[in-house]
Amino acid sequence: MKKLLPFLALTFFAACTEKPSSGSSLSETESTNILENLTFSIDTLMVDTGDDFINFAPIFSTSSSPDGHYFYLIDKDLKLQKIDLDAMKIISSFSFEKDGPNRLVHSINFQAIGDGYFYFPLSPPYPQIFDANGNKIKRFKMDLDKIVEGYPIDGRSLIIRIIPDPKRGGLYSMPMNNEYNTHFLAVIDSLGGRTNLLELSEFKKANKFEIRGKGLKSMEQVSIQYFNDLVLISCTVGNAIYVYDLRLDSLSYREFPHELVPLEKTGEVKSFVGSKSEFDEEIKKRATKISYRNFIWDEKSQRYFRFASRALSVPIEGEKAEMEIFLCAYSKDLKLIGETRLEGLSNVPRMPFFKDGKLYSDVNVEDELGFEIFRFNF
Repeated sequence: MKKLLPFLALTFFAACTEKPSSGSSLSETESTNILENLTFSIDTLMVDTGDDFINFAPIFSTSSSPDGHYFYLIDKDLKLQKIDLDAMKIISSFSFEKDGPNRLVHSINFQAIGDGYFYFPLSPPYPQIFDANGNKIKRFKMDLDKIVEGYPIDGRSLIIRIIPDPKRGGLYSMPMNNEYNTHFLAVIDSLGGRTNLLELSEFKKANKFEIRGKGLKSMEQVSIQYFNDLVLISCTVGNAIYVYDLRLDSLSYREFPHELVPLEKTGEVKSFVGSKSEFDEEIKKRATKISYRNFIWDEKSQRYFRFASRALSVPIEGEKAEMEIFLCAYSKDLKLIGETRLEGLSNVPRMPFFKDGKLYSDVNVEDELGFEIFRFNF
């Protein structure tokens, strides 16, 4: 049965202390900071597993369905479990084949792409699509070296961060030049051919926050997402994003006029360290600088949201850092319409997604799967 943990049902109040000063940065219908008087509550609901069980042992991957009504989990044994988020219970499960023509090699970063289909980007040698019965529907065939021909890019990096276009059947990838940490956007058609390859030069500023040591490396994260015929490319280093408009075949760089949330990381970190302890210390120092997270689309409100966070101080050994967490809101045409500090929240929600206007995030409660459900009121 569905279980509610009332002692985890909390209400917090958060407010922005400043409003965006530029009216041109907001849409005509939403000309003020819509999150200024935000309140929110959190309920935690547990999943009824019935006679089944969920294996949280590494490595497992999760994905919500595009409409937010189902949640999928694949464990290290390639067992796929489907959870009905209305009933909050497992409604089906099966295992992918490890051998034969429908063999699934790797499930990390898989994505439910609607109508019972699943996209697996890291299923060597190329991305693949399977149906809900475990049948391989499509295998993308690509000549990696030909796609990056004429550019200083390692072709193998094409399949590291690569997402599908469910509408057109193509792919979008972020290959890179590993020597200089330069990122690119590759547009790939349904036949595996290159249609466009564009440099993301503005993200070079993230390189100053890379930390290296012998056998150690940590860098800012660059993410690629697909929403509403747009490809959004963001970086944890700051608020700015690249927007690739599929209809116009155009790439633009967009910065948002945040006032409450720091615009981007500032200062510096030690680029090269001599020991693991020094490496860990620099990581902690970098965590005190702002990091912007991925965009989250809310179909009900027709708005984008995203979190940003930073540690308030470098934590003492063995202690957890106190976090400052922000929520930002954007219109469908990607204009900043709100920002606020979320008082009382200690962690950024894991893998958040919207369902019926509420934000869901999966949680492990004593080795049982649950969901934190955020209700935003503004």
